[in-house]
Amino acid sequence: MTDPSFTKSIVRRILLLFLVIAITIADNVLLAQSKSIPQSIKDEIAQNDQLIKQYTREGKLAEAATYLNRSAYLFQTHGLNKEAAAYYTEVLEINRQLNNQKGIQLVSNTLGMIYIDLEQYNQAIEHLQKALQLSKQFHQSVESVSCLTNIALAQQGMGKHKEAITTLEEAISIAKELTDLKLLRRCYGLAYDSYDKIGNTEKSYAYFELYSSLDKEIKKQEMENVKSTAESEVNKAYAARQLTEEELKVKKEELKITADSLQAAEQLTREQRLELELRQSQIDRKEAEIRIEKMKRFQITALLLGSMLFTVVLIYLLYLNIRSKRKIHEQKELLEIQNRNITASIRYAKTIQQAILPDLSAIKKYFDVFVLYQPKDIVSGDFYWFSELHARTSGGKSLLLAVVDCTGHGVPGAFMSMIGNRLLNEIVNERRIDSPKEILEVLNTGIRSTLRQEQTDNNDGMDISICRFEKIANGEVLLTFAGAKRNMQIIKKERKEVIKLKGDRLSIGGSNESKGQIQFKNHEIKLSKGDMLYLSTDGIIDQNGPDRSRFGTNRFEEILFKYSKFPMEEQEYSIRKEIERFRQHEEQRDDITLLGLKIIQT
Repeated sequence: MTDPSFTKSIVRRILLLFLVIAITIADNVLLAQSKSIPQSIKDEIAQNDQLIKQYTREGKLAEAATYLNRSAYLFQTHGLNKEAAAYYTEVLEINRQLNNQKGIQLVSNTLGMIYIDLEQYNQAIEHLQKALQLSKQFHQSVESVSCLTNIALAQQGMGKHKEAITTLEEAISIAKELTDLKLLRRCYGLAYDSYDKIGNTEKSYAYFELYSSLDKEIKKQEMENVKSTAESEVNKAYAARQLTEEELKVKKEELKITADSLQAAEQLTREQRLELELRQSQIDRKEAEIRIEKMKRFQITALLLGSMLFTVVLIYLLYLNIRSKRKIHEQKELLEIQNRNITASIRYAKTIQQAILPDLSAIKKYFDVFVLYQPKDIVSGDFYWFSELHARTSGGKSLLLAVVDCTGHGVPGAFMSMIGNRLLNEIVNERRIDSPKEILEVLNTGIRSTLRQEQTDNNDGMDISICRFEKIANGEVLLTFAGAKRNMQIIKKERKEVIKLKGDRLSIGGSNESKGQIQFKNHEIKLSKGDMLYLSTDGIIDQNGPDRSRFGTNRFEEILFKYSKFPMEEQEYSIRKEIERFRQHEEQRDDITLLGLKIIQT
């Protein structure tokens, strides 16, 4: 069974790796932004310098400090920390002359953080201690925690991890009283690192668990706030639009009623006028014309008022529509920024994942080789692995090679691939196990233990094909193969057919009913110079074309046989083109890995 403390160490180091990735990305962004200062900023600093000299000569130290602080901030925001430190030091001296304790506190804290960036840790601690003293004097708990964590960071930079732990324990105590999750998250992250550096794995793991749980909760709250705000604004805009449409509908009905009333009134007036003309011929014609003119004016006035009201309603509706679109656009931009940041982090994780893959030059010392490696997303759940060690039985050298397909793809698959890679290194290189079947059995136990699958509903695992190469008599190579739901294809140099070594119908990890007590079989075959071997994941076979048909095993073995006589680079190119022709414009369904080997020495 795998040592539980070792399993915890694996999970902890993997998660720490992604934490380091995020921090490194942020540092790189800041560094890229600080490499140069625009000319406009240089001009502003030059103007500030002239004002500083003027106010210093006049004895106006507060005004001089203001412009010193502005220039220092401009240098700091553009990454010129040495220049910023020089200006902040002058600001600090003026505050001391003016006995401005608040100013001394702020500038000391700022200088402390700058000297940490410059890796001048003694100076950083000196300024941060002063800022801490004043923060406590002013009863500023949040600022005290900030100073303590910065002091601990400087102590870590000096390698004084025990002192950093003492400092962090004080910071954690204050942060708990404040119930500030973000402050606690930073404290736990730094405490985890210090305990890890002094070798206290139990404390390190405990603080890492606290950090991880707080980090998840904070990110969950932030995402819920963003979603809630976006949904609220959209609902408000939609409700306003609905209300405006209802109001417009009512106004139209009122205008229609008014128009009908006017029409009826006009008709009635005409009839009355005719009666009066018939009965009272003596009524003056001029008075009748005046009444008609008044009626026309009334109609025109009513029409103008109705048109104005209708125009105002339309303008108000347009305003609400534009405002809602603007808010939706702002929310969209926010989500796009978050998406770009996440994508940048994952792209950096890709470089870390590629670093764990074996160098092909090490494999090429013994074989002709090509690797077709195409992740579906930026990072992959597939990986290949290689190791050299001295065989326990023959005393000669054993070469072990594996191709692994982890559950899922993208970030979840990448996590699994790093766990699998570390376990394989531990099983083979540290525990010196070289039998393929035994490696799979121990790997199964390690995965189930690492993911605590006996106590949880986690069913993640991996499919793997692994083989061992050993020189034997008569100039031949003995291949020992074992597979977990993966097969191996061999094409002898005579090229009569594709030989398939079948793996067992069992996966590594997951919900095996036997609770981890599973056994695999070894398959042995003798190889000669010129023989070809192929190890792959199921990404090629499961790929679908435009007609929804799968690439399939038969088509896969046909193209292996077709191109097996080609040089290795041409094989990789031709097989990749075959897959692209079959897939056309269809999306890649899964991660693709194909490793081809040719025996070149016996």
